[in-house]
Amino acid sequence: MNFLYPLFLAGITAISLPIILHLIRRHTRKRVTFSSLMFLRTTVPRFRNRSRLENLPLLILRCLILCLLAFAFSRPFFLRAVEGNQIPFGKRIVLLVDTSASMQRTGMWTQAVNEARSVLENAELMDRVCVISFDKNAKTLIGFESWSELSSNRRIPIAIEEISGLSPTWASTNLGNALVAAAEAIEDDEINDQQQISGQSHIVLISDLQQGSNLDALHTYEWSKEIKLIIKPIKAQGNTNAAMQLLASQDFPTKTDDENQLRIRITNSADATIEQFKLNQVNVDSTEIGKPIDVYVPPGHSIVTNIPGRPKSLTGQKILLTGDDHDFDNTLYLAPNPTQQVNILYIGNDDEKDPKQMLYYIQRAFQPTGTLIPNLVSRRADNTLTDEDIKSAHLIIVTETLLQEHIKSLHREIESGKNIFLVMKSAQAASTIAAMTGFDNIKTEEAKVDEYAMLGSIEFGHPLLSLFAEPHFGDFTKIHFWKYRQIDIEDIPKARSLARFDNNDPALFEIPLGRGSLLVLTSTWQPTNSQLALSSKFVPLLYSILEYNGVFEGQQSQYFISDNIRIPHQGTSTNPQIRKPDNSLAQLEPGQQIFNETELPGIYSIESQTRDHLFAVNLPVQESRTAPMSLDDFEQLGIPLQSSSGIRPERTQQVKRHSSLIEMESEQKLWRWLLVILLAVLIFETWLAGWLTRPAVLTQGEEK
Repeated sequence: MNFLYPLFLAGITAISLPIILHLIRRHTRKRVTFSSLMFLRTTVPRFRNRSRLENLPLLILRCLILCLLAFAFSRPFFLRAVEGNQIPFGKRIVLLVDTSASMQRTGMWTQAVNEARSVLENAELMDRVCVISFDKNAKTLIGFESWSELSSNRRIPIAIEEISGLSPTWASTNLGNALVAAAEAIEDDEINDQQQISGQSHIVLISDLQQGSNLDALHTYEWSKEIKLIIKPIKAQGNTNAAMQLLASQDFPTKTDDENQLRIRITNSADATIEQFKLNQVNVDSTEIGKPIDVYVPPGHSIVTNIPGRPKSLTGQKILLTGDDHDFDNTLYLAPNPTQQVNILYIGNDDEKDPKQMLYYIQRAFQPTGTLIPNLVSRRADNTLTDEDIKSAHLIIVTETLLQEHIKSLHREIESGKNIFLVMKSAQAASTIAAMTGFDNIKTEEAKVDEYAMLGSIEFGHPLLSLFAEPHFGDFTKIHFWKYRQIDIEDIPKARSLARFDNNDPALFEIPLGRGSLLVLTSTWQPTNSQLALSSKFVPLLYSILEYNGVFEGQQSQYFISDNIRIPHQGTSTNPQIRKPDNSLAQLEPGQQIFNETELPGIYSIESQTRDHLFAVNLPVQESRTAPMSLDDFEQLGIPLQSSSGIRPERTQQVKRHSSLIEMESEQKLWRWLLVILLAVLIFETWLAGWLTRPAVLTQGEEK
């Protein structure tokens, strides 16, 4: 017999207590009534030794109770042999190796490879090992099944060879996803490997633990308490790391080149020892542009500085930061904003030089900018309007009643995906709406306005008006309307009101047709109708309609590593290709709209038959937060930590053996039977003690 907690057997020494109590116990002698002692002879009393044991059976029972109690607390069990097909002391180990961009700092990758080699070389024959590398995504290099299929003498060399073939990437760190993937790999192996006794499970993390790591996945994951995390931190050589961030990656399209400025935020690490840095603006071929800019950033702080001008070079530019200890994040790539010709078709009978008519204000709203070259085409609503004008237009503004053939062409364009903007000059425009949408009996009339009307409710959640959602942009109360057309949109299926006047009449509404829609403004921006053209909302509204038509797709020029890039439809060949910063080519399939091979920072070029479209890819901002995170962050997420010394084979076997003994004892549960016996003995002892101490029955002569 063995005992799980043998120290409790020391309680057997407590049997001395009832023995001592039995020895010192005093019994009161029975008194006998006697008439007189005068006739008795006086003798010297004889004393007897009173320290003798009495009621020996009762004493034995009480000693037995104490012994049973000590035996029960010591948790006895019978040792049994472990079955031969079980491996009692094998461990499951997942080796997590960080390959994110922050590991490119000097000397860190060499440390990481050496740590990984040490962990693998200390693995025992019975252990099952899984090797996973991670940056933004986790990648399994060697799974548990692959490890078990390899011969014992090839496992460690192959694993070391896999890790030695790795190198840090430029992607961000998603530590949360990596830890969840490692924990799930252990749980899956426990299910699939049912023949093996459940052993200790460890995740060995080799990482710089930088604060920019993403831990979001751990907030919703229930971590198993049986899986311990062992951290092998990689320390950098030098503490100072300054980083750059472009705050305005895309300017509003109405700004000119002279108005565009680069706003750069420079952040210094909290434990930095350097405060002075320099910014250099250079071309892609490293030729300098202008003079270096001195920047002072205290440790743990950030500043914003302006650099004038957008990249004018056709190949893009770079901003270089110098002065800190680590240069992996010291380059910011800038691509020139792409220019695009936008065809705007205005259908109306206005005179472009008459300030009382709408075309006058349209011409002044669409001016050449750094990104757009507007091409305004004005056509009268007669035979001078051609189908080619309609098909080539990015934005169509209708202000007059159209011919039936032109209405059919516009209807086809709407159903194919275009959004047409119709302005109701008069109530007769209802016939054009009915013909274009196919809905008859649209009721409309001139509204009766007392003094003026204002916009009362606006759907800021609609993409067309979302740019006005901020409180300081969404004030339309200063725009007065003196004339508008009253129209009942309840009879128009799927019509959606985007803005209403203060009396609840529609001011701007949308009618979906096929893949596109018809946008209708019930008033105009003529000075005799409203103040819209003279307000600060007019030009942004027109550009918002352009954006709603998809004109600015592909206009973005700044991205981050691993971003998906939307390929612009215009300007690409039937067999497009993208040239990467390392000068390699990625061939795109015809019709491919998304490019996701942005694994390198630098300038990318979408090459086409007509022109090249450049875009820049930079390091994710959070990857520059290189200060190490606190280990308390893991404990707060419910992840049990274990020191590196905890994976020593000797200590592991001791813990495993103790766990095995606990399992054997919990299966046998002999202490329950001991408590049952103890209860029975206690009942018998109570009865016997009562019987031995019962009062003596007096005889009849004694009673007298």
